[in-house]
Amino acid sequence: MRMESDHRIPFRHRLTVRLTAAVILALLLIGTPFALAFHRLLRTQQLGALEEATNGMSRVVVDGLRSAMVAGEPHLLDEAVRNLSKQQEVERVMLLDHQGRVRVSSDRVFEGRVLDRERDETCVVCHRGGAKPPTTRTVVTRESGRRTFRAMSTIPNEPQCHRCHDATASINGILLMDLALSSADRRFFADIGGTLALGTVMVLLTIAVLVWLLRRMVHSPLQAVVSTSQRIVEGELDARAFVPASGEFGQLASQVNRMTDYLAASLRTVETQRRELQEILDAVDDEIVVLDPERRIVAANKAFTAKFDASDAGLTGSPCRQVSVSNAPCAAEQSGGCPVQRVFETGRLNKGIVSRPGSDGKEHTIEIHASPLRDPDGAVTRAVEVRRDISERRQMEAILAHSEHLASLGLLASGLSHEINNPLGAIATSVDGLRRRLSREPGISGEAAQNLEKVLVRIAHEVRRGRAITHRLLKVARPPGGTRSVLDVNHVVQEILALLSHDIRRSGIVTRLELAEKLPTLLGDEARLGQVVMNLTLNAIQAMARNGGELRIATTVEDGAIRLEVEDTGCGVAPELLKRIFEPFFTTKPVGKGTGLGLFITHQIVTDLGGTINVRSRPDQGAAFSVRIPRDDGDRRP
Repeated sequence: MRMESDHRIPFRHRLTVRLTAAVILALLLIGTPFALAFHRLLRTQQLGALEEATNGMSRVVVDGLRSAMVAGEPHLLDEAVRNLSKQQEVERVMLLDHQGRVRVSSDRVFEGRVLDRERDETCVVCHRGGAKPPTTRTVVTRESGRRTFRAMSTIPNEPQCHRCHDATASINGILLMDLALSSADRRFFADIGGTLALGTVMVLLTIAVLVWLLRRMVHSPLQAVVSTSQRIVEGELDARAFVPASGEFGQLASQVNRMTDYLAASLRTVETQRRELQEILDAVDDEIVVLDPERRIVAANKAFTAKFDASDAGLTGSPCRQVSVSNAPCAAEQSGGCPVQRVFETGRLNKGIVSRPGSDGKEHTIEIHASPLRDPDGAVTRAVEVRRDISERRQMEAILAHSEHLASLGLLASGLSHEINNPLGAIATSVDGLRRRLSREPGISGEAAQNLEKVLVRIAHEVRRGRAITHRLLKVARPPGGTRSVLDVNHVVQEILALLSHDIRRSGIVTRLELAEKLPTLLGDEARLGQVVMNLTLNAIQAMARNGGELRIATTVEDGAIRLEVEDTGCGVAPELLKRIFEPFFTTKPVGKGTGLGLFITHQIVTDLGGTINVRSRPDQGAAFSVRIPRDDGDRRP
């Protein structure tokens, strides 16, 4: 998985942004309560200053009222109240008697009005609960949407006032002074705005410095490490992170560089081991392929990929069934089922044998060994399939079986030849004795003696013929691999034809020999060459056994090699079967009429002699086999 570089990271997810936002949030969480407390403190200080100012003015008014009343000049009080109401921010000044009636007011509208002690918010502040009202009190009221600061001061009933007022009363009245708070509020909020502006500037400067520090001390080193990590992920194992800082990021960069060095060394080791393992697998002639549980190709050696004209990378991930179907039948579709599937089902080694056509057009037999690969928990995660072409081995086994069969037949033929030769020898001796006695035997007429002589001559001829047949049989039945000798190919042909003459005559076949005169000799094993001639001749006789025909055998010299041709006019071979006639156990004859080994063994012997064998044939037009054996490499063995 690829790591995302910095320019791909969303802005809100960047470390600098998140740290800055966290600091701003912390400042807001900490600064907001302090701002509210500061606002409350300023407001309290403002109201306290107003209270002190109004208390001072109230004392002046109360003192003036006392002096005017004592002097008997109450009109001065009215003038003082009106002059006081003309002061800046003073809205009105009222004098109330102890009953709550407005006696004097700078605003004529309020004169004579009585304030309800139980409902009026000004009175309730002092008279709540029936407690004794204080001498001074301030309250903030709201009239017509405007805030007003009202200061209340009591006018005590002093002794010099008893002549006009009831001596039992504690106060003579109340002085109310209303101050407009609009100007004070404007100054207050102006101060607050200035303070907030200064605080905002300080916060912004703090954020700017913080961002600069974060980018220099956190973002840049971290970006260097992330960029290096990205290059490492993309395969640049020579990339290194350079962080000048000596703190944690410097240690992180150093650890990343050390990890990269270790990773590069480990990958080089793994690659070396992988290459060595692949070279070992490629050196094996058997096809080796590793499959996953879905039977997809994970890895394969060169022998396997060469069969499909592809590379290991080109086949990796391809289904085994798809690859097999495109080139040869899948093992799952043949008898026995798929060994790999059984490995995943049973968890044990499984074997199988399949057949498929090779590049040479011949049918090849493949032996499959499928073994499980397990993970640390013991579960089967892979299957290793080894495919071995056992066609040659089966051919060798067939040759060995045939050789053993021929050896047994040779021993039997040798025994029979000896058993037949003994009576034939006795008969020949008896015939010679009879012929000598016949001329000396009295009482036999000349004509009778002549007839007996003819009979004895015929018997002697047949005995010699029988002994010649047994001699040829011994030569043919002799096991191959004996001492090499000088061979006359024409003589070998004639010996084989003499041995098979009975079968030739019985099948109504006419033999035509075209043997070259003065044919050069070969150095080789006569028994093996005789087996080639016999197999080809027997094949021709069987092809013409039903309707007869002509058997042509010719020998020629061609480019320093001897060419032997065996041609018949039999049933011939279909074109699609010509490429398979030299395969072991392949035959077109009915069951019991052939083993399918004659032409296969003939091909093997000719190949061992260093020669070649070809065939021409068409259905119902006979077949012609051409064997070419070089004189210099006769009887060559692999």
